[in-house]
Amino acid sequence: MNVDIAYMRRSVDAAFRLAMRDERAWSGFDLTVAGFFRSFAAILVVIPMNILIDLLTVQLSAGQQAQHKEPISAHVYDLGDALFSTSALCAQWLIFPIAMIVVLRFLSLEHRYSALIIAHNWGTVVVALFNLPPLLLYAAGLVSVDQAINLSFIVLGLTLYYRFYIAQTALGAGWSTAASITMLELVLQVYFMFGVSLTESLWLPPGS
Repeated sequence: MNVDIAYMRRSVDAAFRLAMRDERAWSGFDLTVAGFFRSFAAILVVIPMNILIDLLTVQLSAGQQAQHKEPISAHVYDLGDALFSTSALCAQWLIFPIAMIVVLRFLSLEHRYSALIIAHNWGTVVVALFNLPPLLLYAAGLVSVDQAINLSFIVLGLTLYYRFYIAQTALGAGWSTAASITMLELVLQVYFMFGVSLTESLWLPPGS
């Protein structure tokens, strides 16, 4: 299935409009079966941003170590790190769609599954962009380490609300159902990242 630039732009624009609480944004998504599979192409937009976030996070981490007078890691983010991070992102991307097959069937909302995943996938582009400003501001020397971290926590709160709004409007469900799905996604992602941190030594060389 072909996914051209115009298609991606229209889908990402719809995801941004959802971030502004514009329910009319749903008309911008391709909610067909083909649109469901095409939505996974959003990862092609997220991958380069994810690598940029990694690079900026390494810089922030070094700044945090310097602030606390800790030894600064001499490891340089390289191709191996980028490949590992991209592989982890691809695996992470599948967690929510797989979990929702079971959850929505239990809630008798399986007919809303496609819309939820389509918006969730394209919305991940918006989430990645949300995470960039605090890191870029620190890299530019405009904020301190602590300010960048505080801003990142604010972004996390906005991200959770955005995911909540997507779930609420996609499922046509009450706030409790949408909030539960949002928190479930957060828990799944936290456990996944914890698992990645435990296994990265099998991929990356010592000192990474």
